[in-house]
Amino acid sequence: MRYRLWQFWQMVRARPLSAEAYVAVTAVLTEAQLALFNRFSPNDQWHSYRVMWSLQATGHDQPDLLAAALLHDIGKTKLPISVWERSLIVLGQTFLPGKAAAWGQAEARGWRRPFVVKFQHPAWGAEMARQVGCTPLTISLIRRHQDRLAGRPLTEEDELLQHLQWADDRN
Repeated sequence: MRYRLWQFWQMVRARPLSAEAYVAVTAVLTEAQLALFNRFSPNDQWHSYRVMWSLQATGHDQPDLLAAALLHDIGKTKLPISVWERSLIVLGQTFLPGKAAAWGQAEARGWRRPFVVKFQHPAWGAEMARQVGCTPLTISLIRRHQDRLAGRPLTEEDELLQHLQWADDRN
């Protein structure tokens, strides 16, 4: 609950990225990828920056991982949702996880719209990343960023995915 309140507060008080944070972002993304990143709201830019920063602070410098950290939620810009809709998603996933997942496969209309964005944004984001020239690994990490591994990582990509999810969950 404390974490969710912190997230809500971050959304409400979000300001544009600092010059220092923006320079760190530009060091990772190409011009076309940066144009995509700039579609984010200030809150989402800060979230993505914090995900990347958390990875870098723990010694991760793999370029595809850092690009995926910055763009993993870009699919949400296809159908932006409000703070209240984000709250609805949290409630749905907490109290009715099976139904929330089913609602996420519906048409993006009415009260189900935020659930569709929640569950479909990884695929949308992967396609958007492909269109701006991201590497296949970055695209795959974006597409899979909500998919939890069933066991131990079997590939380097699985390991990178676990690191991305760890940083995303912290931020």
